[in-house]
Amino acid sequence: MRSGRRLARWGALPALATTGLLCSCGAATPSAARLLQEAGRTMASSSYQLTGGDRAGQARVSFSLRELPSGAFSGEVQFSVPPSPLLSTEVVSLGPRVWVLSAAALAQLGITSLPGNLNPATTWVLQPSGVGVRYRQSVAPFVGPGLEATLEKLAAGRPSVSAAEFSGARAWRLQEKGRAGESLNIYLQRQPVRVLSLQVSGPDGFEIRYLDFGQIAEVTPPPPAEVYVPPTPAPGA
Repeated sequence: MRSGRRLARWGALPALATTGLLCSCGAATPSAARLLQEAGRTMASSSYQLTGGDRAGQARVSFSLRELPSGAFSGEVQFSVPPSPLLSTEVVSLGPRVWVLSAAALAQLGITSLPGNLNPATTWVLQPSGVGVRYRQSVAPFVGPGLEATLEKLAAGRPSVSAAEFSGARAWRLQEKGRAGESLNIYLQRQPVRVLSLQVSGPDGFEIRYLDFGQIAEVTPPPPAEVYVPPTPAPGA
């Protein structure tokens, strides 16, 4: 996922220590550092969906991901390079297991059929542990501790903080525009403290938007009848 590599390239800074809640209504404007630590704290305890995309020349990648505080996630990635067909991959990550559904990806590997008369177009493939780790690493800068580190990195300049209103709620707005074209825009409700809107963007059409905070109930594994488990290679193979 090229967007993941872009975020990973920004690096990660140590997370700020969590302190008390933001100032109450009518109090002085909080610092950007205080807003960032509150954004990280509330995001870590909430579910959400993130959508976004990136491009390089004619190549375009877009994704949608549903994330739980436990680290479980499900989503879809679409990759297109005209005139080639659209490559769509669905992923579910739950605990140490990662399942992938992508008939086009299997076809690129020369796999057009699966044992047990399973249909590659509708069959999820349980990934080897090492591959599963790479999938989780690819989203790490977007979620959990990785997200907080990314926010801190994006706001390393001189972010502005202002009083605002978002969907009828009194909020603080934090904005930062980096020299390389990246930007960060966060709306944080004052009381109770929670993220209302979070958007990251960059050059070449790169964008990530977070939404549906607290509305993702669960991430479920694929039905066992629709899962193919590859044989484990013999030691040394």
